[in-house]
Amino acid sequence: MTKQESLSALRKSFFLYALLLTTTAILPAGCAFAPPTETPLPQIRFVDNNKQSSALIIMLPGRGDRAETFVAEGFQHQGQQFGFDTIMVDAHFGYYKERSLIPRLHQDIVLPAKAAGYQEIWMLGVSMGGFGSVLYASNHPEELDGVILLAPYLGDRNVIDEIEESGGLESWNPAESNLKDYEIAAWSWLRDSTSNDSHSQVVLGYGLSDRLASAYPVLLERLDAQQIYTVEGGHGWRSWITLWNEISAELDFQPDPQ
Repeated sequence: MTKQESLSALRKSFFLYALLLTTTAILPAGCAFAPPTETPLPQIRFVDNNKQSSALIIMLPGRGDRAETFVAEGFQHQGQQFGFDTIMVDAHFGYYKERSLIPRLHQDIVLPAKAAGYQEIWMLGVSMGGFGSVLYASNHPEELDGVILLAPYLGDRNVIDEIEESGGLESWNPAESNLKDYEIAAWSWLRDSTSNDSHSQVVLGYGLSDRLASAYPVLLERLDAQQIYTVEGGHGWRSWITLWNEISAELDFQPDPQ
């Protein structure tokens, strides 16, 4: 292993350890228990075997939820209506706790989707799943065409304070940051993916009374109006399904190959 590869492996190990600490911090008391993990990562697929779409959306649940929750809330119907395929991933807290979320997503979900011939691959994350989506994108920035963040957890207050005090994401200098490595990686990706020359797209949706919304202004100022969706409501599925209904109807995918 080269020196560069060793440093990369060390960085990923610390990165995932920091992710574990963060996701533990946002769990309420009594939620330290995590379900057992599996390899490969379990998934629920809504794919038309007779005609695979050119576009795929990979969905990550929030804390306390599972892949089945997306199905129970009807998130699969939009793909069936608007012509994209959907994979709900059972990326529960156990994968964060074992520091295996990013490699499992890459090996078990994204790379097989690439091999299957999808022209566009997006990731949708709810709450903690939004954070996981950003972390995956920051580790594999070329693999996703877009990320849909529904009420995402984006870091503690000290993260937002540093970016605001620097004058916003445009002025924020990661090289001079006092944040943890995983926070720098996540927000560096958010800054880069919202620049004019980025190939990735970011869509943000949230309830106006959401308890996590105070972290969003530094991101909102980087987004165009068509990338922002809001509803009256708080941090819950009633808000998220309303947002998803609107977002999914306006996604602009490439047409299926003839």
